[in-house]
Amino acid sequence: MLIFGLFIFWTSHALSSEAGGESEIKRTVSSVAGTADHSMFEVLDQEFDYAPDVTEACLECHTEASKQVHKTFHWQWGKDVDGIKVGKSENAFNNYCVAAKGNASCTQCHAGYGWRNDDFELDAEENVDCLVCHDTTGTYKKSANTSGHPYYEDTMVGGKLQKAIDLKYVAQHVGEPGRENCLACHAVGGGGNGVKHGDTDLSLINPDFALDVHMSPEKLNFTCQTCHTENEHKISGRYYDRKAFIDHELNKGQADRMGNNVSCESCHSATPHEEREINNHTAKVACTSCHIPEMARGPYLTKLSWDWSTAGQLKDGKPFTIEEEFDGVENHSYMSKKGTFVWGKNVVPEYRWYKGELKQKTLLDTIDPAQAPIDINPPTGDYNDPDARIWPFKIHRGKQPYDTELNHILPIRLYGRPGTGAFWTEFDWGKALAAGAESNNVEFSGHYGFIETNGYWPIKHMVAPADDAVACESCHSRESRLNGLNDFYLVGRDSNTLVEYYGAFAIFGGLLGVLFHALLRIISIRRRRNNQK
Repeated sequence: MLIFGLFIFWTSHALSSEAGGESEIKRTVSSVAGTADHSMFEVLDQEFDYAPDVTEACLECHTEASKQVHKTFHWQWGKDVDGIKVGKSENAFNNYCVAAKGNASCTQCHAGYGWRNDDFELDAEENVDCLVCHDTTGTYKKSANTSGHPYYEDTMVGGKLQKAIDLKYVAQHVGEPGRENCLACHAVGGGGNGVKHGDTDLSLINPDFALDVHMSPEKLNFTCQTCHTENEHKISGRYYDRKAFIDHELNKGQADRMGNNVSCESCHSATPHEEREINNHTAKVACTSCHIPEMARGPYLTKLSWDWSTAGQLKDGKPFTIEEEFDGVENHSYMSKKGTFVWGKNVVPEYRWYKGELKQKTLLDTIDPAQAPIDINPPTGDYNDPDARIWPFKIHRGKQPYDTELNHILPIRLYGRPGTGAFWTEFDWGKALAAGAESNNVEFSGHYGFIETNGYWPIKHMVAPADDAVACESCHSRESRLNGLNDFYLVGRDSNTLVEYYGAFAIFGGLLGVLFHALLRIISIRRRRNNQK
């Protein structure tokens, strides 16, 4: 195989050289496929009818790939935090679809094949889905019905025909992951485009410069991994056990952060502005607070609230949907399957102190209903914390089920066949919560209610041009954007009697001092003149 691989490398290099210098440059910089034409590999020149067989073919050359992927959060969907496994795979929850475990449709976005229940073999190398990240054809689609396997046959999906995936064609056209690969999951999490994150939707595939100065093809044309660097398939960024940035060693540089973390300062330094007064803000204000003036600034809406307590209503025994216009865009305001929603675009974020760490509550935690709304994953830090900065957040308001006797959040079994208790099939809250609790190994007393919750999503993408940055008076005024942060004195917004009196005394005292000094000078000059006479 080694000799065969060297032969393919030499052949592809020779072909690119014969095509001329311009072609050679394009092959070198375009993608991973630029150094190997995968259509020439004999192991991929076969008809595949089962996706794990493609992975086994990939592993004949990329021998360590699956082992590396197995160590990543994209595969494990969880991390040990204070001795407890926390993530989509276990214990964690949000106020969208609540929990992934037990819901086969959620594993449509897992980087593997077949994660349906606890029987899934996490250590099986052939279960890694290479194609979901490396497809360059745009034809590869994973099915919700088969726990992340691609469509093996023609299927009607949402009233449209989804053709069976040509696995041979996709395998022979793999390359470096593009925006489409990342956004296929990260932009549509929570049930649809733009639902979950206020700064990530499908408009980032080809954004205007006004929408995102980094990713727009008009200027920098960044890919996702330009910032979210990779090392042995580990992608930089925040996970449950790792902060978004490990410190504020400004000017540290991108190279030292490869595969570990990411921050604006990695590229822009601590002092990116010409004015010293603006640079001084970086000690307490995150770059994104000024340079992302609104969230969901593109053509798509983001979900602002989700009320599960109204779900389950039927008309003539059938589920129904209500459409409504939000900020000029029509979307569903009610669905029998999910409940009631509020959407928005061009929304001013809310601001909190944040040092790159969110404290995730789990399904094992006891909550106090009297403290509602319950903060699911509040950011950590305050004014006195040297590592904390003022950050913009999307705070998603939810109303979700909880156990009224045991006082913990309850997961919902949403997706499944009749008889499984799946809510989207049977519309029976008791059965759906019992099935969800069983899938997630959570105790359920049989008594439930609904409680208000807050989910926190840091805003980091859709950076606006400098001319569109937040104006000074947007914060330094009585109607400040930062009115939710009251643990410090903000010039222009706050008033303090002692400070106001001291300021007035200093100003008027200074003026009186100047006038008194001028008067003394005048008197002194006149006396000298009189003495000279």
